Amino acid sequence: MLSLAASAQPAIDGEALVEERSSAPEAEAERLEAAPPPPPKRHLFPRVISGAVIAVGVILLKMKAVLILAFDQARAFMVNPFEGFGAVQYTIAGGSMLVTIAAYATKFRLGLVIGFVLITVIHEVGHAVVIRAKGLRTGYMVFIPFIGGAVTLKDQPRSAYDDAQIGLAGPIAGTLASLLSLQIYKWSDNPLYLLIASVGFVLNLLNLLPLGPLDGGRISAAVTKWMWLFGGAAVVYKTFKQPNPLMILILVLAAFQVYASIVREQDDKKFYEVTFAQRAAIAVPYFALVVFLGHQTYLALDHLAQLSR
Repeated sequence: MLSLAASAQPAIDGEALVEERSSAPEAEAERLEAAPPPPPKRHLFPRVISGAVIAVGVILLKMKAVLILAFDQARAFMVNPFEGFGAVQYTIAGGSMLVTIAAYATKFRLGLVIGFVLITVIHEVGHAVVIRAKGLRTGYMVFIPFIGGAVTLKDQPRSAYDDAQIGLAGPIAGTLASLLSLQIYKWSDNPLYLLIASVGFVLNLLNLLPLGPLDGGRISAAVTKWMWLFGGAAVVYKTFKQPNPLMILILVLAAFQVYASIVREQDDKKFYEVTFAQRAAIAVPYFALVVFLGHQTYLALDHLAQLSR
């Protein structure tokens, strides 16, 4: 009995082992089926797109901060340039404008005259906007036939830097008005608007001469007053080359400005104290505007010459 039981035991264990081995592949298959599938391999293009979207989002957030800062700065210029104007100021501005139009119309076509006067008005309004933005009061806006326009101040600028900003605002506004006329020419193909634009470019470019009563004289004072020598030499040469009363008047007014600046510097030395950053803030747009207007004047006059052939 004992020998029979002992001999039967290995047979039973062998069957269990065979049965276990036969069920192992099935268990492995069930385990593989139950396991989650491996994550799909991401392609390069979606990763590039997602990275670009994130980068654009970061840039937009930065731009938002810059735009908010720019808007805060621009709000200072959201002023009424005619604030404080009464019946007398409007009468002088409107009356002198009509007289100027009538005077120019005796020598030039009316459409050109009106366009030129409008650019002059926008030029002077540019001055008035910055004057008001600086907290100063404007006096009169007056237009003088064959000379131009002017905005007087009841309050004087506190520094040469402020004065230069006021002076620079006029040519910038006038240049934008001239560019608008140029764009109207491109839309309409009417050469009158090209002529108006070219006259506007010339007007604002001449105003940037660093001399006396011109805007360039006020601007250059914040860069370096040595620029007045260049402007004076140019006007003296022009006066001797083609003498006329207007050039002589500009020279007289320029000499008066030099004298007035010498007196002012003795009485108020802080007026001409300008930091390097302020000089750069005036010099960069000034010289950029001179180059831009010179280029636009050349292109406009060349185009007019081609149309006249």
